[in-house]
Amino acid sequence: MLNKYSKGFLAVSFTLAILGGCASKEQVKPQFWPGLPDPPRVQYLKHIASSNDVVGKKSIKLLDLGQEEEKVVGYVKPYGIAVSKGVIYVCDTIGAQVAILDPVNKKASYLSGNTGPGQLKKPINVAVDSDGFIYVTDTVRHEVLKYEPSGAFLRAIGGEPMKPVAVAVDDLYLYVLDGQAAVVQLYDRFTSEPVRSFGQEGPDEGHLFSPLGLGLDGKGGVYVTNLDGRIVHFDRDGHPLRKFGRLGTSLSEFNRPRSVIFDKEGIMYIVDAANQEVRLLNDQFQLLMSFGAPGTPGSLNVPAGIAVSYDNLPYYQQLAAPDFTLEKVIFVVSQFGADKVSIYGLGKKNGVDYQGLLNARLEEIRKKEEAIIKERKAQEEKKAQEEKKAQEEKKEKSPDSAPIAGAGK
Repeated sequence: MLNKYSKGFLAVSFTLAILGGCASKEQVKPQFWPGLPDPPRVQYLKHIASSNDVVGKKSIKLLDLGQEEEKVVGYVKPYGIAVSKGVIYVCDTIGAQVAILDPVNKKASYLSGNTGPGQLKKPINVAVDSDGFIYVTDTVRHEVLKYEPSGAFLRAIGGEPMKPVAVAVDDLYLYVLDGQAAVVQLYDRFTSEPVRSFGQEGPDEGHLFSPLGLGLDGKGGVYVTNLDGRIVHFDRDGHPLRKFGRLGTSLSEFNRPRSVIFDKEGIMYIVDAANQEVRLLNDQFQLLMSFGAPGTPGSLNVPAGIAVSYDNLPYYQQLAAPDFTLEKVIFVVSQFGADKVSIYGLGKKNGVDYQGLLNARLEEIRKKEEAIIKERKAQEEKKAQEEKKAQEEKKEKSPDSAPIAGAGK
């Protein structure tokens, strides 16, 4: 008969076995995007399901043995994510927490100010400014909660009936996407006082419809994704400049674009939750590539938030293929599945002439375009000749062209 210590040991062993069985196996073959014959640009590196993947151990409570180890920091249904100075902030909508993860220093914790007046109810998105202050949107509190770099609660911004679904911050302003009024609310970054709002200017470019995501391009541009598939570009004063996209599943269409961000090079990253992928576009809205679609290791499962970081590249380089040099790291949140936070590296394979391949591809496209134009001209000339011939034949058969009797006598 087993005593309580034997039972406890078996319980712990069983728990460890389950945890070990659920842990992801190291992939043998690196997963890259795009696929062959194109040279690789994005590699799946790893995932962070909880603090176990950060601190390097499995933290469990040994209740039957009367012992307790460090509590696991995790998330049930994450959504928004931000990365600042190498530290990862993840919003858990169901757990009503913000997980703070530091993979390099193997630290993990929850936001300390999430108590009392700073208690979160449904955190959706998070942003961190250049001074380390943390901003969390809460759709149940109808506020953006601001925390000090230490994590202590500072103040609440906004209030009912606002429904803050996304947040971004630059050197001057705090940008809050209000899903209720379908506008972007601007606040002074230092005083938190309201400055202005925009998003309902006119029936076309400046009109937001069930907005989902908000991103800044670092040059004064404000981009908002909408449920109808449009991405609308405003300047910082709220003037609508451009729009792109529509609802659908083709390369130029979006089907629930939840998040939009930019890196230092101006590349736009759009998370499409329904198509379950991340798309990279240039400043002309031209598709560069996509990654994360279902069916491969590192695929996404109802993705929501995304962040890009240039910090701690040597740490992440250890996770990359030996012949693949990282330029930046991309973090993407999935709301379901084991890979709740997936980490990808954007870089280049050593020894590959990417510029030469690009030039060759552009030359190939140019030749195809020339061939198409040439073929089109040939068809137009052929059609013109056929029409001319048909007109001549019609004229010859016309009664008006028949010779008049007695003419010429």
